[in-house]
Amino acid sequence: MAYVQTRTFCCCLPVRFGVLVMSLIALLGGGLVAVGGVVEIKRLDEHIITESHKPALYVVTAIFSLLALLGAFGLFGVLARNTAAVSTFSSALSLHLGFSIGTGIFSIYTVFKRNSDAAISNCIQNSTDPSKIKQCHTDLDIAKGLIIGIFLVAWVVELYGCIIAANYVRQLKEEEMAKGTAVNPNAYIPNAPMTTYAPPPGAYAFTQPNQALGHQV
Repeated sequence: MAYVQTRTFCCCLPVRFGVLVMSLIALLGGGLVAVGGVVEIKRLDEHIITESHKPALYVVTAIFSLLALLGAFGLFGVLARNTAAVSTFSSALSLHLGFSIGTGIFSIYTVFKRNSDAAISNCIQNSTDPSKIKQCHTDLDIAKGLIIGIFLVAWVVELYGCIIAANYVRQLKEEEMAKGTAVNPNAYIPNAPMTTYAPPPGAYAFTQPNQALGHQV
């Protein structure tokens, strides 16, 4: 079989290992964030998030749930060395990245578009305790920072994962082509047809091949 050079990333790591790691990160990381989102949705009554911020929480949970499913599919593809599965994972990951950026921008805009006084008031609940008021402000700032941080890290990792997955798909296709064009040494090769010489009428007899010097009968 013809040799196919292994594609790498980060200078020396094979792209197959990169897709494996990316799939595990998507599966575990996406699943963890999705579970956290579900828990927060169930505890909305105890949370400082206002009605205007709830859509962002739902979007984050849905996006990362989908990412976990893609991670499971990519893990299957890389372990089975299935070109179709890895190619589907690569395409779906690219689409998910574009969708994630769009919905992420919407989520961030939803969190910051309005004054946070309503969220703070909902947290304080007419309390005059300075420590509670300070804690409510801190919690809101942390919530905003977490949303931005989660999206930024996820976008960078997912973008790099898209590049690695695309390179691995090209490698798998090259390996399939190399297998298809490999020469089997035991394959039957038919003999070439024998060419016969027929001299034209009236030709000089000693110009025929069997009269040539060195011809053996």
